[in-house]
Amino acid sequence: MKPLLLFALSLLPAAAAAQHAPKGRHGRDASGEAQLVIGRVKLDDPVLVFYRQEGPGKAVQQLVMSKNQLPLLRTLTLEELAQRREVFVDGLSSLALPGTDAQKFRLSGPSLLAGAERRPAGDGRSTYARLKVPSPGELYVVRESAEEYRHFVGAPGQQGSRIDFQTNGLPGIDSVRAIYTLRKIDAAERGAGEGATLR
Repeated sequence: MKPLLLFALSLLPAAAAAQHAPKGRHGRDASGEAQLVIGRVKLDDPVLVFYRQEGPGKAVQQLVMSKNQLPLLRTLTLEELAQRREVFVDGLSSLALPGTDAQKFRLSGPSLLAGAERRPAGDGRSTYARLKVPSPGELYVVRESAEEYRHFVGAPGQQGSRIDFQTNGLPGIDSVRAIYTLRKIDAAERGAGEGATLR
């Protein structure tokens, strides 16, 4: 038997095993469940922006960016802002980290880290507050469906805002780069998604 044929026959068991193994698609594990893909980013002088669109009854959306990016608010629409790599959406809820750290750490929206003082953002409609970034200086970026983000709209005849759960708050946008901070979960709070900010 020729050496080349022997080599090919020796590969058959491995090839057969590979065909029967479950395969994961991009962004999904072998079972088809969507995977949490996490990136990290450092922002110079990060701020939480309460961005109000033009016109009565329009949305207020919470965005995160470096303070030096505030001039973008004067010239870009919400859809254009959401597509910029230097602009992020404030993350929703608390996400468990994949793997063994899921019981120790959570990813939480950074709005809890915003300072109490709001300042005009320079576009005549929006305000911003400084973010207190955890000591490593890193924030965590997660790609999320825009369908989960809802408008904060002014209630008719009332001051303040309410959430409109009937409509997609980011029309024309399929997904957003949402930003989170890492939170440490106390042993008594595991599974609750709460905890002190990791310093």
